[in-house]
Amino acid sequence: MTLDSKVEQRLWEIVEWSQFALLLDILTPKPGNVHRYRDHPDTHILHFAASISGLGYPLYKAAKWGYALRTIKNEPSRLGALLKSATQAAIEPHGKNTLFGTILLLVPLAAAAGCEIPETRPSITRVRQHLIRILQATTVDDAVELIRTLKIASPGGAVPKSAGWTSQTQAFDFQSPHTISLIRRKQYTLRDLQRLATTYDAIAEEYTTDFSYIFETLYPRFNKALNRHQRLEDAVLATYMWALSQRPDTFIQRKAGTDTANRIMQEAKILYQRLQKLPTTRWLKEITPFDEALRVKGSQLNPGTTADLLSATIFLALLVGNIKSIL
Repeated sequence: MTLDSKVEQRLWEIVEWSQFALLLDILTPKPGNVHRYRDHPDTHILHFAASISGLGYPLYKAAKWGYALRTIKNEPSRLGALLKSATQAAIEPHGKNTLFGTILLLVPLAAAAGCEIPETRPSITRVRQHLIRILQATTVDDAVELIRTLKIASPGGAVPKSAGWTSQTQAFDFQSPHTISLIRRKQYTLRDLQRLATTYDAIAEEYTTDFSYIFETLYPRFNKALNRHQRLEDAVLATYMWALSQRPDTFIQRKAGTDTANRIMQEAKILYQRLQKLPTTRWLKEITPFDEALRVKGSQLNPGTTADLLSATIFLALLVGNIKSIL
């Protein structure tokens, strides 16, 4: 598909917003995450920077596919293949899984943003409408590609195999050699597959609710923080702390258990309420003990899912023009 220069420019703007959202998220000193002041023992900020750099072309392909969905009839779903391509690009520089959760969110969002071209300014309502169509149109082949992507990423946190682990949920067991044949036999689409993981994975839940938490809860909350705080980084940190105080992080839940995830949520709630009474110039000092406490077991208590959801939210704010001042 040959594109004119204006369309190309718009596609690369989507890529730039995506990458800036990822950079802003990783630089902000969010407790428990890798950030500008702290690394994890096995993962450093430079690993994230290399992954973000590598995502440029895969995100461009996602946005271009979204543009094709708007202009070409019967364009087949490519979401699974695009997720795999982006994951490979993010891991290739160093062999580490740094951004898998965020990729699961940003790739379909970039495609939905591509659907908005050539509108002068993307609309948050229309972007979500495009996203819903993309999610509803996923195929069995997309599901197979997701399993292959999971094998590449090998995400942290055990997949629960408790008494509730049924013959249906086994279709999400990417470690099993029989999973792909099971998916083809059951004719599970990518969205069907994500539905099996909603009880223990907030990102999977987003796939089955049309990204409802991001669009209906986190995005409005981030806009509220943008209006309140002069510095963009303060708005990011405020939104992160609020989100962590509202519900357990499922990455922590899978790695350390439900009780631990609930305890961290309650600690975040107390800290968030305290931050609201302090000037932002004192926030870094105030959050440091909590940040340290989340590092006592390496990266086991890393609120990674909360960070993934926030990255996608930042991208939306950049996309529709809510972020007017960077510094």
